[in-house]
Amino acid sequence: MDNTVVDWDGMFIKRYGRAIGANEARQQEIESKIRNRKHFEIEHNFDEHERAQVMEVIASPGFFAELEPLPGAIEALKEMVERGVDVRLVTAPHPVCPGPCANEKYDFLLRHFGSDWIDRMIITRDKTHVVGAALIDDKPAVTGSAASPSWNHVLFDQPYNRQVEGKSRLTEWVNWENILADALKL
Repeated sequence: MDNTVVDWDGMFIKRYGRAIGANEARQQEIESKIRNRKHFEIEHNFDEHERAQVMEVIASPGFFAELEPLPGAIEALKEMVERGVDVRLVTAPHPVCPGPCANEKYDFLLRHFGSDWIDRMIITRDKTHVVGAALIDDKPAVTGSAASPSWNHVLFDQPYNRQVEGKSRLTEWVNWENILADALKL
């Protein structure tokens, strides 16, 4: 879900700026740093002395519940379901706050998709055991204990995964059908 269905970075930018008391210029610096980040793990984009604050922001109450959807994400996922695709929202709770994070992801789902989507959410720290045709994820390499997952990893385009080659890439939800047609047999 994070940075694939929801604008995780946008929430982080807002909350981190508030947490450090950033003025407008500093807030713009933070936004540029995050929107152009090189590392998937957010804390690796910060100096060592800033990392504790980064983790506090992620673990702050409401962080995951208040996330906003990326443009077209909800509409695309609902359209897939209408067309017979068995859509599952596979998401990993953040290790700094696994329980609250999981609960808040359900809150997000209820608010934006409705209660009929509850059974479509799979919360797991190891996505390699989930069965499916395609996994749309922003993480450059999705790894776990299953050596050969059943799904094809489709990258949701982000600055920190642009060095990855040889994978299908979804740059915006409006293009979902063009990218996923083969994998989903549409």
